[in-house]
Parts: sequence; C-alpha cells; structure tokens
Amino acid sequence: MARVHVDLQLRWGDQDAYGHVNNVAYARYLEEARVRVFWRGTARQRTGMEGHFRGDTPDGLKMLVASQQIEFLGVLEYGDTPIEVELWIGRLGGSSLELHTEIVDLAASERRVVARAITTVVIVDGVALAPMRLTPEARAAVEPWTDAPLRLRRG
Repeated sequence: MARVHVDLQLRWGDQDAYGHVNNVAYARYLEEARVRVFWRGTARQRTGMEGHFRGDTPDGLKMLVASQQIEFLGVLEYGDTPIEVELWIGRLGGSSLELHTEIVDLAASERRVVARAITTVVIVDGVALAPMRLTPEARAAVEPWTDAPLRLRRG
C-alpha cells in the first residue's frame, strides 16, 4: 500500500481522567500528520508532496479542512510509546484531496488500529479563499501516495 508513516509521541495532556487518550487529541494527531507530510516533509518517507499545497507568503495558497470524520475503534492508553499515523490519498478532486488515515497503537504486540479518519482538504487562494485547481505538478506528487479509500461504518 502507498502510505506515508508519521510517528507521534503522546503528550501528558492528551489523556483524560481515565488515563485514556481523549478523543479531542485524535484531531490534533491528524493535524500534526498533515503538517509533517504537506508542509515540513518530516514523515518517515520523503514524499515529494511538501510545498505543492501551501504558499510561502501570507497571500499564497492555503490548505483548509472542509470536513473530517473520525471513527474510534479502540481505547488508546497513555504511555511512552509513540503512535503511528498512516496517511494516504483516497480521492483526488479538482481542488481537493481526501486524506485517509489510520492511527496505529505501536505499544500493542500486533498491529492495532485505534482510529480511522477521512479528512477532506481544499486548496484555496490565500486572498480570496476561493478554491484553486490543483496544478499538474501537485497531481503528480500525490499520485504515488494514492490508494484504495477507507470505508467508515457511518457516513
């Protein structure tokens, strides 16, 4: 499968009163993975996607979240072991990307997905905030990271 892997350390403030990672933290993990893949280029793999979906000036293009669905599959206990966010492109639109992710508990003895998510992001003009068509270069950059879309239980 064509997936980008991002390792993230859990933070003390991510847990709730039960010692479980709070559901709000999952949205932050998805955000951090997007930043590392599309802005910083600091995932485990160099993807070539960084720089195609953001402008380097205040009025440059921007990536905005249009929708996000998270499906929680299991409890994630707070601990020292990082989690892994696996991200791929499930669908490519004219000005949008549908990012599909699985959050994996690396503390488990075998692969255990604790959450799945589908995030639709739209590339917009930095001034008017109007959708912008993806460039041929941007499309070419995401093509190797495209894979079968997730099917969530609802939605």
